[in-house]
Amino acid sequence: MPARPCCQLIELLGIFYAAKGRVIRSGDGQAAYFPLLKNTTARKVIRLARLIGGIEPKYQAARSAKQMTFFVELPLPRGIAERFVQTATKVCPQAPCDRKALVRGLFLGCGSVNAPNARYHLEFTLPTPGWASTLARLLQDQSIRAGVAERSAHHVVYVKDGDGIVRTLSLMGASRAVMEFENVRVVREVSGQVNRRLNFETANLDKTVGSALRQVAAIEQLERSGRLEGLSPALQEVARVRRSNPEMNLSELAGHMHLSKSAVNHRLRRLVEIAEGGAVGRDGGDDAQLSASAAVGSRPA
Repeated sequence: MPARPCCQLIELLGIFYAAKGRVIRSGDGQAAYFPLLKNTTARKVIRLARLIGGIEPKYQAARSAKQMTFFVELPLPRGIAERFVQTATKVCPQAPCDRKALVRGLFLGCGSVNAPNARYHLEFTLPTPGWASTLARLLQDQSIRAGVAERSAHHVVYVKDGDGIVRTLSLMGASRAVMEFENVRVVREVSGQVNRRLNFETANLDKTVGSALRQVAAIEQLERSGRLEGLSPALQEVARVRRSNPEMNLSELAGHMHLSKSAVNHRLRRLVEIAEGGAVGRDGGDDAQLSASAAVGSRPA
């Protein structure tokens, strides 16, 4: 509940305009008529009215086939009656505390925010384009990136990034909602990181297993055809180690054989090429050059 009378009135005005309230005649004076969809907001209107000037509003609830609607009729003193028939630009205050109260009132009257475990989305469904532009300017003054769209003859101001929603909730004074939002957001981000890491590791594992199966199948084919014995000692060695350790990845295989990854990868690729129809005589020169280049890396400087 706002502590200052000015903030209390501004918040009440925000609820009034956001809920499409109207000024009606009541007895000898005027009254603000609030059609509200939430009982909590109706109770807030009654409490604000009592704080402003001891006004005792009329309250009524009506149930339809689709929803409950709560109606509050608030008698307006002469000093504030004209505030309920102003345009958005005239209602918009200059003081920072009043601007916060206005955003809070607009949110209570027409705002909603999604649970962050689904998607980030906060919106105000405003009655006129003037109010939409005024609210968007208020949010942008607080470094909150807000968009404006038209939906079913309504003007919607929305915020779709998590940091912007947190700043908007903080601006309205919803500190408990900020804590709940941040808790769910942290869980969501950690879960997303874990899923991305798991998908990355699974893809690498699938790739390693697929390559190992092709290499082992090629080695077995060379053995059955008798071509493996005619290959160079280097290719025979890598064939023997790969067949004995089909679960090893390329790095582990290279460490086991005390060779570089590129040398092991080249030899395994040559085995697959030969098994698929490559000439046996081609491997000698290439493999000798590769063995020499691998040995150069191990010589002392």
